[in-house]
Amino acid sequence: MCGECPGTPEASIKTMDRGRFLKLGGAGLAGAAALGAFGPHRLLAQTSSGASLAAEFRAAEEEYGVPEELLLAMGYVNTLWEMPPPGVSDYQPGDLHGRGAYGTMQLFQNPSRDTLGRAAGLTGLSESRLKTDRAANVRGGAAVLADIAGQSKPSGLEGWQEAVTEYGDGPLYAQEVYETLESGASLTNSTGESLRLEAQEVEAPAVYTTQSRSADYGRAAWRPAYRGNFSNASRGVKKIDFIVIHVAEGSKSGTINWFQNRRANVSAHYVVGRSGSIAQCVRNSDIAWHAGNWPVNTRSIGIEHAGYGSNRRTWTRRMVRSSAKLSAQLCRRFNIPADRDHIFGHRRASATLCPGRHFDRDRYIRLVRRFK
Repeated sequence: MCGECPGTPEASIKTMDRGRFLKLGGAGLAGAAALGAFGPHRLLAQTSSGASLAAEFRAAEEEYGVPEELLLAMGYVNTLWEMPPPGVSDYQPGDLHGRGAYGTMQLFQNPSRDTLGRAAGLTGLSESRLKTDRAANVRGGAAVLADIAGQSKPSGLEGWQEAVTEYGDGPLYAQEVYETLESGASLTNSTGESLRLEAQEVEAPAVYTTQSRSADYGRAAWRPAYRGNFSNASRGVKKIDFIVIHVAEGSKSGTINWFQNRRANVSAHYVVGRSGSIAQCVRNSDIAWHAGNWPVNTRSIGIEHAGYGSNRRTWTRRMVRSSAKLSAQLCRRFNIPADRDHIFGHRRASATLCPGRHFDRDRYIRLVRRFK
């Protein structure tokens, strides 16, 4: 893309007003600096206990009475059993990834939620340790979940649904966790630890979804962002030129919940899950605040993908194909060329490493062309 051409991502970065960048763009300058300092595209599983992650989940079950299988499912949904460094999602107003969610158990600390502080009070561990030490983080998450459930702990896995819903700030999180319990999961994480969750006899809770009648894309469920997190507009074919690819640095449900939070000041049009499921949060005609670059926001569609830029397991075959089909439909609808100048990662529009080195843009564009 021509770097000196007016309105291109490269040109827009140089002229971007910092106040607008922070408020309307996504990853602000302060957020970008924090991400850079912490090396956002490394997942560092740290523990002072010297124990395996499986042992840490078992210890948390014994201490707090939360089923190990449930903790495993939550950790898988949250981070694929990794321990992201705090800088990946430190809370930053207007930062697309700055939700303030920490560690394997995604303990939150932002103006809306403080499960991190709650965990510190319940365990006696410092907030700093809960953010950076894996064993402490797992213990803190179990403590919060047990506290939500109360003294009379549920007797079976399905009895924990209400507590999981509150822990994850909504039914979408509980649905993801119980779908994982229902199907099982296994992988080897970045520290070489192989974990396996056997399929459980549970039924994932149904969450009401509105399909194509409300969403612009027929395969998407309509999950509207908070009205103060995007700009109302009436964009059409002549005003939409780009598709911007993001990685969420979190789960699908956590990303949608963040877009629905009145304090977030960020949004994207679509969120794609690892299974290929798609939610639409902002209508195509409106301007989502996702690119960290206002001129690019006004001319683009933003697509978030659940996962982490540092984790190659983020880009599952089902996710990539589903996202490529979405982009193909957008290309047809808005006459967007399926090439590198018009479909690009977040980092091309602003100071961020999103969507990370594991996103294969060339392969993605080839798929878009095939589906187009």
